[in-house]
Amino acid sequence: FAVLIVGVYLVLASCCMFYMLSRVMKEKYEKEKISWMNGQYKCNPSHPENLIHKTMQGHLVRSKSEVIIANTLYMNQIPYRYENQLEVKGVILYPDFTILHPKTNNLCYWEHFGMMENETYRENAYNKLKLYGQNGIIPSINLITTFETKSHPIDSGKIQQIVKEKFV
Repeated sequence: FAVLIVGVYLVLASCCMFYMLSRVMKEKYEKEKISWMNGQYKCNPSHPENLIHKTMQGHLVRSKSEVIIANTLYMNQIPYRYENQLEVKGVILYPDFTILHPKTNNLCYWEHFGMMENETYRENAYNKLKLYGQNGIIPSINLITTFETKSHPIDSGKIQQIVKEKFV
């Protein structure tokens, strides 16, 4: 009987240690996410006058749709950087969102193409997607893409669905 009690005690002690360790690791990871998200990085210097829409975190972004994306990421505790510089084969890009995946710790990117009715904008969007693909940044693997036009605006429910599917 004493052996059974010692065994139960060891199992409980082991579970308690595992719980405490996992909690410490989670707290450490949360601090690292916050530090990464709030750390210094090179932002897009182009047209700062267009940064007029404020997110829940106080960041300024270029469109209302980007506010919805940023706020959805924030409310789901997904760490991101807005227009963080990315260099691919000597070309500098500024993905709308660089996201630190909360489960894998891998970086992924989110491009929101919000003026697809504009022919020049659309061609630039396709060229950007081609450049991403040529450099191993693949839609639905490590690149999220959303599109809209004036007559087909993005739905906030769709953004929430994407965030839930990809990160939560």
